[in-house]
Amino acid sequence: MINCVIVDDDPVALNLVKHFVTNTDGLNLLQTFTDSVEAANYIRKNLTTIELLFLDVEMPNLTGIEMMGSIKDLPPVVLISSKEKYAIQAFDHRVIHYLLKPLEYSKFLKAIERVFIERQKPESSPLDYLFVKENGLLTKVAYKEILYFEALGDYVKVHTKDKAYVVNSTMKSIEDKLRMNLQFIRVHRSYHINLNYLQSFDSEIAIISNKTIPIGSKYRSELQNRLLVI
Repeated sequence: MINCVIVDDDPVALNLVKHFVTNTDGLNLLQTFTDSVEAANYIRKNLTTIELLFLDVEMPNLTGIEMMGSIKDLPPVVLISSKEKYAIQAFDHRVIHYLLKPLEYSKFLKAIERVFIERQKPESSPLDYLFVKENGLLTKVAYKEILYFEALGDYVKVHTKDKAYVVNSTMKSIEDKLRMNLQFIRVHRSYHINLNYLQSFDSEIAIISNKTIPIGSKYRSELQNRLLVI
């Protein structure tokens, strides 16, 4: 499922896109906004959860183009407008498709098809390891060996199956580096886990290789959305 957010100050257009999203397999609607400033605040706080943004161009206070320029690492954007003149500006940003009003479901489906195609493209030569720097020494560590990352003030502890490394980094930096690696997910302000070692979990804790890891409330829904739960 692709987690979506819709931002359009026109309630009629917003409800139409909402109808399209909720009736299209593979899409999951997280939130809708008619206020672009409110939307920008939400998006900044939930960048790791949002996977697709439907964004109107002409909105008061903060236009869609301005929003794209002000938020770093936005997810892919389907830009919506009644005018073609913004198309050139749009593709200076991470716009995957440009929808013109009045909106039609057939054209919406073409945009979504492009989204799915882009998501299926393999990453160019992805590495299956990283280097950790501890006491001036760089050590190669395979992703499959990492159990979880733990924040320790200005440092991060990298727990592997064999040992732990303490590196001078932050959880935000770790999260940014692992953004495209789906085997890892942040579950707490102090913990980023390897899902391959997740043994069990509930709404409060996760068990990783017999270690109890707390689950923060702001990360709970993303964890549940990522996993296949029956």
